[in-house]
Amino acid sequence: METKDIIALILIEVAAFVLAFAWFQNIYDPYVWVITFCLLIIVGILFYMILSINARVAAMEKRMESRDKAIRISIMTVEADLENKLDKLNSNVEKAVSEINKKRFI
Repeated sequence: METKDIIALILIEVAAFVLAFAWFQNIYDPYVWVITFCLLIIVGILFYMILSINARVAAMEKRMESRDKAIRISIMTVEADLENKLDKLNSNVEKAVSEINKKRFI
């Protein structure tokens, strides 16, 4: 976890505690603290799930970027190979045309 995630978790937990305590303040029940504690656990788990989803999305983005780079490199390689082959073919055609022209004028 990063520092900003820990700070956000602490702030969310404090806010949930204050909200739960204010909400249950008018209820005179010995189990108010248990309910508040369970609410804090639920909020913490939800925050962890959000962080987990965020981490998975970031990992997927990194994998997609690396695949994109690999595809770009392979396309450039294929393009360079194709350009070399076309240049060779063009030079061969030019040689053949020049030989035909020489034989025609001899």
